[in-house]
Amino acid sequence: MTNDLFIFAARNKLRFASTKGELTAEQLWDVPLRSRDDFNLNTIAKAASKAWKDVSEESFVETAKTVAHTRLETALEVVKYVIEIKKDEEDAAEKRTKNKQEKEQLLKILAEKQDDKLSALSEKELQRRIAALGE
Repeated sequence: MTNDLFIFAARNKLRFASTKGELTAEQLWDVPLRSRDDFNLNTIAKAASKAWKDVSEESFVETAKTVAHTRLETALEVVKYVIEIKKDEEDAAEKRTKNKQEKEQLLKILAEKQDDKLSALSEKELQRRIAALGE
């Protein structure tokens, strides 16, 4: 299904409105999720959603999808997919950072405990261990 979205986007030359001009599907990957200006995926998704809703106005007589409807619906799905993947990547990076910090903290505590254990050795035991290590 995902491949179909991007194949459709490429074959139909879908473009996505942004504050910096129209973007291709592959350029969406370079757009940040959030930003201080309006150049972000959220703004692009809102514009795609509005365009799709405008063309999808409810009709009780005409129920078939038009070409424009299909293009806009697919464009919205492409942007939503890129957002989903980028959010997953962001979450994974955040988890890696937290794990790294916790590991560093645990290693520090382990080193302190090992130091305490060595400090508890008697003078003779310390001299014996030093001698066993050699030069």
